[in-house]
Amino acid sequence: MRLHFILFILLIGTLQSVGQNPLLDSLLLELDKPLDDTTRVLTLAEAAWELKIEDPNRARHLLQDAICLTQEIGYLRGEATAFNYFGVLETIHDRNADAIRYYTYALPLRERLGDRKGVASIYNNLGNIYENQGEGLEALASYQLSLKILEQLGDSARIARATYSMAVIHESLGNYPEALNQLYDFLGFVEPRDDKEEIASGYNLIGNIKSEIELTAEAMTWYHKARVIREQMDDIWSLAITYQNLGITEDNLGEQFFDKDMGDSAIVHHHLALEWLDKAFTIYSQNDDPSGRADILNNRGVVEKNLGSAYLLIGDKKKAEDAWVKALEHLTASQAIREELGDQVGVIETLNGLGDVARRQGRYRDALQYTNTYFDLATALDIGKFIRNGWKDRAKVYKAMGNWQEAFRCQEKFEDLRWEEFNDKRVKDYERREVLYGDLKKQIKLEKQEQELAVQDARLSEARTRQRALMGGGLALALLALLLYNRYRIKNKANQDLEEKNVIIDAERKKSDDLLLNILPAATARELKETGRAQARHYDSVTVLFTDFSGFTATAAKLAPADLVAELDTCFRAFDAITGRHGIEKIKTIGDAFLCVGGLPEEREGHALDVVKAAQEMQTWMENRAAELEKEGRPFFRMRAGIHTGPVVAGVVGDRKFAYDIWGDTVNTAARMESNGEPGRINLSAATWEEVKGEINCTPRGAIEAKGKGKLEMYFVEN
Repeated sequence: MRLHFILFILLIGTLQSVGQNPLLDSLLLELDKPLDDTTRVLTLAEAAWELKIEDPNRARHLLQDAICLTQEIGYLRGEATAFNYFGVLETIHDRNADAIRYYTYALPLRERLGDRKGVASIYNNLGNIYENQGEGLEALASYQLSLKILEQLGDSARIARATYSMAVIHESLGNYPEALNQLYDFLGFVEPRDDKEEIASGYNLIGNIKSEIELTAEAMTWYHKARVIREQMDDIWSLAITYQNLGITEDNLGEQFFDKDMGDSAIVHHHLALEWLDKAFTIYSQNDDPSGRADILNNRGVVEKNLGSAYLLIGDKKKAEDAWVKALEHLTASQAIREELGDQVGVIETLNGLGDVARRQGRYRDALQYTNTYFDLATALDIGKFIRNGWKDRAKVYKAMGNWQEAFRCQEKFEDLRWEEFNDKRVKDYERREVLYGDLKKQIKLEKQEQELAVQDARLSEARTRQRALMGGGLALALLALLLYNRYRIKNKANQDLEEKNVIIDAERKKSDDLLLNILPAATARELKETGRAQARHYDSVTVLFTDFSGFTATAAKLAPADLVAELDTCFRAFDAITGRHGIEKIKTIGDAFLCVGGLPEEREGHALDVVKAAQEMQTWMENRAAELEKEGRPFFRMRAGIHTGPVVAGVVGDRKFAYDIWGDTVNTAARMESNGEPGRINLSAATWEEVKGEINCTPRGAIEAKGKGKLEMYFVEN
C-alpha cells in the first residue's frame, strides 16, 4: 500500500516546500525502529523523496542505502523504485547525465516486473531530459516509445501529454506538418474533456507554428482562442505569454503592410501590438518579474522602431522621430535590467535594436558602435545568429555612411556565414528526415511481419476450406477488388472536389475578411468574428470632423442622378485617402455629409492636430476641384467643415448590417460647428482650439448661437 502511495506522489510530481515537514520527521523516526527489510526499503525511499529539494545529498545517501538493501534481499520492485527516484532527484538538480544513468538502470527492472505504465513513465522522463538539452531526435524517440505503451494501455490522459510533447519536439525540429497533426490529435483528447488549460496550451502552440511559417493572420486567430480561455481562467502567467505573442504577431502584420508600402495599415497594427505588450508588461510588473519586463521593453522598442519607419513612409517625420525616441528609451531600459540579471544574450538583443534605431535616425557612428559591441559579445559567446546579423548590420551602416568597400566586405562575410548555415541546416534536416523515415520503415516492417504471421496461421487452419471454396473465393476476391477500386475512384473524386471547394472557401473567406476590415476597424472586426459581438468603448478625448456641401440641393438639381452620385463618389474617395494618411477613422457618409474622428479606435496624442490638418487638406482638394469644374462650365460643390474635441462612445450595435458608429454630445457639437461655418472654411470649437493653438493659426469669432446648444465660442482656421 505504501509503495502505491510513493508511486502516486512520483506520478503527480508534488514538491514539498523547504522547512518543517512532519511527514519527513515521522519517517526518520520510523527508520530508528526495527523494521522488516521491505518496509525499510520503502521508508528510505519515501524519506529521500521528502528530502529531494531541501537536502539532496542526504536524499542520495538514503537512496543508496535503499538500493544496497534491495539488491541484498532481491526486492526487484523496491530497486526499480529507488533508481527511478534517483533519476527524478538528479533531474530536479540539473544533473542530467546522472539522471539518464539512473533511469537506464530502472528501465530493465520495470520491464522484468511487467510494469508497463512505469516503463512508459521512464521513457517520458528521458524524453523530458533530452528535450531540455536540445536533443530533439533522442527526445522524440523516447516519447514515441512511451506513447506506444500508453496507447496499448488506453491511458488517454497520458497519451494526450505524450502527444503534446511530441508536437513540441516536431515544432522545434521544424517539422511543422507533423507537429500540427500531433496537436490536432492532442486537442481530440482534451477538448471533449473540456480541459481548458491543456486546450489553451494547444491553441497557443498552433499559433506559434502558424507564426513560424508566416501564416500570420491564422496565428492571430489561434492566439486569440488561447487568450479567451486564459482570460476566463485568470491564468496570469500563461496570459502574459499569450499577450506577448499577440503583440509580436500584430507587429509582424504591420511589417507585412509596410513591405507593401501600406503605411497607414502598418501603423494600425503596430499600435495594436503596443496595446497587447502593455497588457503583458502590467502582469510582469504586478508580479515582480524583471526578466519578463525586460522582454516586453525590448519588444516595445522593436515595435516602436518599426512604427517610426511606417510614419516616415507616409511622410510624417515628426511622429517617426517621436516613435524612435520612445524605442530608444524602452530598449535602454531593457538593457539595464538584462545587464543586472546577467542576461548576456538579452543584452545582445537590445544592443542590436539600439543600433538599428540609431541607423534609422541617421546617427551612423552610434549605430556602428552599438553593432560592434553586440558583435564582439556574440563572438565571445559564439552565438552564430548574432554574429551573422552583426556582419549584415555593419554592411547596412557602412553603406549608409558611403563606405562602399567596407560595406561590400561585411556583406560578403554575412553571405558566406548564411550559406554555411544553410548547408548545416540542410544536412541536419536530411539527418532528421532519415531518422524519422528509418523509424517509420522499421515500424512498417514489423507490422508487415506480424501480418504475414497472422496470414500464415490463417492459411494453415483453413487450408481445406479454402481449397473447396477456391473458385468462389476467386470470384469474390475479384468482385471485392472491383468494389474497392470503384470506392477508391469515388473517394479520390470526392477529395478533389473537397480540395477545390476549400480553395474557393478560402478565397471567399479572404474576400469577406477584407470587406469586414473595410467596414470596421481591425480590432473591432476581430472581436466581432471571435465572439459575435463587439463591446462598445468609451473614449475620454477624440476629435470629430463633420463636413457637408453648401447649396447641395440647388447644385444637385443641375446634375443627372448618375452624375451626382459619381461626383459624390469622387469627393468621398479623396476624403478617404486624406483621412487614411492622417490616421483618422472614417465613420460614415450621410447624403452629402462626411463624418470622421481622430483618436480612436487606438487612443493617441495629437489627434486634434491630425484632424485639423486633414480638414485643411480636404478644403484645399475641394477648392482645386471647384476651380477645375468651373473652367469646364460644370456644377461644383463648396464644403463647410466643423470640428469639436471631447468624449464619445464608439462601437457596433445590433445583429444585422453591422456599422461602426460613435455617439455622444461631442458628435452633436461638431455638427453645430459645421452648420455655423462658411463654405471653404473650417470652424473649430473652443475645446479643439485649445488643443491646436500654437500649431494652427485661427481667428476668434466670439460666442455664436448654436441650435440647441446656446452660445458657443468658435474659431475659423486661417490658411
